[in-house]
Amino acid sequence: MNSQAPVLESLSWSGDLMKDTFIYRFIDISATLLDLVMENQSVADHYLNWIDDQDDGLDDDQEAAITPLVLSELRNDSGSHILVLGLPTGGQFLVVFQAGEFNAKIILAQDQETATLQAASVTEFTGDLHYAINWGKDFIDRIDEEMIAAGM
Repeated sequence: MNSQAPVLESLSWSGDLMKDTFIYRFIDISATLLDLVMENQSVADHYLNWIDDQDDGLDDDQEAAITPLVLSELRNDSGSHILVLGLPTGGQFLVVFQAGEFNAKIILAQDQETATLQAASVTEFTGDLHYAINWGKDFIDRIDEEMIAAGM
């Protein structure tokens, strides 16, 4: 069985158990990572100042340039790489996963006042779907273990 998945169009995967599992798992991981990153007050302050600068730097007839702000970058010895990026529209974020067997991009939209997740979407996926699902499960299990060990 070929587990290579094509580039994901947001809603085209709906109704497929494996693809739905991937979507839910990686949106959960992305939201968790974003929450953990933004708990660091200096990162949160830097992001809010950056968003203010994005808004202040535009005239009414200009469009925002899509130049994200790196909020966090995680790498491990196996070559996995995760980026948590702030997008120039307040409350919008991109989480990029790059692992040996898959690549994925998740967009999150939060209410800026409450940090409540309003929308999320997998905007891109390439690679081995089964590997990605198992990688995601292992990743979230490690986060849970670290949070329990830290008394959270």
